[in-house]
Amino acid sequence: MTYAPNPVKKTLKDGKPVLGIEFMTESHRLIEIAGWAGFDYIQFDMEHTPYSFSEIEGFVRTADGTGMTSIVRVAETTATNIRRVLETGAQGVMLPQVRSAKEVRDAVAATRYAPTGTRGMCPVTRAARFSEPTWDEYVRWVEDEILVVALIENPTALEEIEEICAVPGLDAVGFGSGDMGQSLGASYCGMADPRVRAAFERVTAAARAADLPLLAMPTINNDPFASVQSLVDEGVRLVTFDADALMFKRACSDIVAGFQAISVEDTALGAK
Repeated sequence: MTYAPNPVKKTLKDGKPVLGIEFMTESHRLIEIAGWAGFDYIQFDMEHTPYSFSEIEGFVRTADGTGMTSIVRVAETTATNIRRVLETGAQGVMLPQVRSAKEVRDAVAATRYAPTGTRGMCPVTRAARFSEPTWDEYVRWVEDEILVVALIENPTALEEIEEICAVPGLDAVGFGSGDMGQSLGASYCGMADPRVRAAFERVTAAARAADLPLLAMPTINNDPFASVQSLVDEGVRLVTFDADALMFKRACSDIVAGFQAISVEDTALGAK
């Protein structure tokens, strides 16, 4: 078979959780490190970075070499953005700031070819292996293996959350506590704010009723895995642990804080 199955979709169908990392830097070495460390998927963020489509193709190629599933968070939910990231060979697409079921239906259609979708066809792409003879096989692979995730980050989406979760072809919904908090006037409090917590519970209930996996990020504190356990207990199956840049920043901050806490005796050498 020319096109391998999407391992994350298989794991989710088995009801098991998967672990991901958000990628916001430019290092191919970090992609390889994350993949070889054992992350199941990597989430390339085009919404909050200056990434080009050419860069995304390179990142996806590197991730492929480690066996990680690549999911691209498009800058905006448009058919053109969706088509271009999928043509890089990405196995999934993340839709930011969705507000309606119609928007999600249109986005799902943009991931598929006719007769089930509206995506423009072209066999001369990396995703299609630059091959006309295997085109029909690729079209079948797209129908079965592309992962579509809708991010619920705005209160407007809550008004249609049950309908959103029922959209055919949608594979998961994600909850963005940061943007949801901003929209609700909770600033960066996230899940600590009762309004954000209530929104999360509403999304969770809708996803559970539709038998749809949920994506969320844990709270990174002194015991982040307690947060991960809590999310998994509540039905989260795609755990995006953190962003690579934030991981590095936290590690650097801890080192600097530790260094600054070191007591240096006022010796002749130390006084120089």
